This record gives sequence, C-alpha cells and structure tokens, in this order.
Amino acid sequence: MNETAKEFQRLAGEASAGRLIIEDGAAERCAGWCDAHSAELDVLARRAQRMVFVDSFGDLNSANKLGDKFFQLAQGGAGSGSYTDAIAKHQEILTAMADMYRKAGAAYRNCDEATQLAIKQQTNKLD
Repeated sequence: MNETAKEFQRLAGEASAGRLIIEDGAAERCAGWCDAHSAELDVLARRAQRMVFVDSFGDLNSANKLGDKFFQLAQGGAGSGSYTDAIAKHQEILTAMADMYRKAGAAYRNCDEATQLAIKQQTNKLD
C-alpha cells in the first residue's frame, strides 16, 4: 500500500474515533465522487488492455521486443510503473479516501445525535 493510501487509512481511524468530522452530506458527496472517479479509471484500465497488440509490430525479433515494451508500459503488473499499475495505485487511494469520508460523515452524525440527546436531557431538567 502506498503512503498516501496509508495516510487516508490513518485519517479514517481518526474519523472512527470521532476526532475527524465532516458534515454528513458533504462527506457522502465526496465519497461518491471518489467512487465515480474510480469507475472512470476502471474504463481506462479496460481500454489499456486493448491498446497494444504485440503481433501488430511485425515478425522481426526487434519488432516483438518493441511490441512487448509497449505492452509492458500499458499493462505491466504491480510495481511495474505501467499505465494500469498507476491506475490501480490511484484507485487504492480513492478507495481509502471514500472510506475516510464515509467514516467522517458517520462521526458527524454520531456527534450530532449525542449533542441532540444532551440538549434534550438538559431541557428536560428545566421542567
């Protein structure tokens, strides 16, 4: 997991503990934007699978090597620095961000409910 995703996980922990609060509607909108952007990246990753055909570079050994190089740049595995690897890393961050936003929104709701309950309890004592 990359450092940015770890930081969002740490912030999600802070939100779960009630130390990071984001207004519920704003938190859910932000989480939704993260989900939508991740879905757009899925489309781009699928396009990358159809982007390079090694055979189309020709029959020569050098053509196969060049085709493989472009294929690896497009679709190399984890840690390769390829296009799809970069997409996967971005999606990892977006997932962690969405989780953090949702937990911060839940913390807001919990805080709001606790405040409402405390006000009701104090108001009932005034009777």
